[in-house]
Amino acid sequence: MNLLSETCGGIEKIGFSAQDVRNVIRDIRRRVFDSVDTECGLVLLRDLQKQSDGNFFYRVDVDEENRVRGLVWVDPHSLSAYKNFGDVVTFDSTYRTNRYDMPFIPITGVNHHYQNILFGFALIRDEKETTYRWVLKTWLEAVDNKPPITIITDQDIALSNAISEFKKDFNACIYKSLSPTEFEDRWEDLKEKYDLENHNWLNDMYAIRRQWVFAFMKQHFAAGMTTTSRSESMNSFFDEYVKASTGLKEFIENSQKALESQYLQEVQADFDTEYKERRLFSNSSMEIHASKIYTKEMFKRFQKELQKSQSSVVKSMKGYGTVLE
Repeated sequence: MNLLSETCGGIEKIGFSAQDVRNVIRDIRRRVFDSVDTECGLVLLRDLQKQSDGNFFYRVDVDEENRVRGLVWVDPHSLSAYKNFGDVVTFDSTYRTNRYDMPFIPITGVNHHYQNILFGFALIRDEKETTYRWVLKTWLEAVDNKPPITIITDQDIALSNAISEFKKDFNACIYKSLSPTEFEDRWEDLKEKYDLENHNWLNDMYAIRRQWVFAFMKQHFAAGMTTTSRSESMNSFFDEYVKASTGLKEFIENSQKALESQYLQEVQADFDTEYKERRLFSNSSMEIHASKIYTKEMFKRFQKELQKSQSSVVKSMKGYGTVLE
């Protein structure tokens, strides 16, 4: 840029910025992996599969020029975890820390200690629908074609910017509507109040409301997960293992280290569940029984619900039957 500035007679006469140059380099890196780095990464995947007697799963997707455009790999630990805890899966592609600025997809769930648990990884060159279809189809192949009950995924939208002016009312509409009818009424009031009848983004989101609005989703098991909460914690977790300069081989190696770290956390939680006593706040038979059958973390969550239930008062009202207050 300095050389061009001198040649053209000033930085303002170049016609593009240093950021434009960085963007071009980023796009080139996305299209073309470094050949040596790619080969080392693929050799590592083959070695991992060999060391696991074929139980380590990976697939490579290449374009018409035989360039890698997608990878999916699933460790035996992840396969075992999915068999036990694969009812709900989060699928988030917002993490991009790697040399090629490629979307990285950790396929995530929660275990019986309510810890994050990894069901597989994907690294993709673009975010086209066909690419996502390939990732999901390939990952399902790895887990014996047994789909989860629920998949939670990011909508890939700038939500905070889109709703910043009416965030409070928007959140009330989404999270405080207890029935579809109540949501519909709140939604209409929201559009009228802020003159949003022709807002394209809102209309698009309304069209798929049954896939994301709480009032419609209550009947679907989600293990208490949302995309935002899990993706934020997973992104923070992976920051310890990868950085912007991380190449493919190192990326795969460090992803495996992250997986091993999670596995050790689960082992520790299993130990705590087995050998550490629970603190009871009552002598109720229900709480005592729960302390014996739940893991330590899930028992804590049960206790909170039990305490909340005891703050309610049951009254018999004439003409209405029993009412819980």
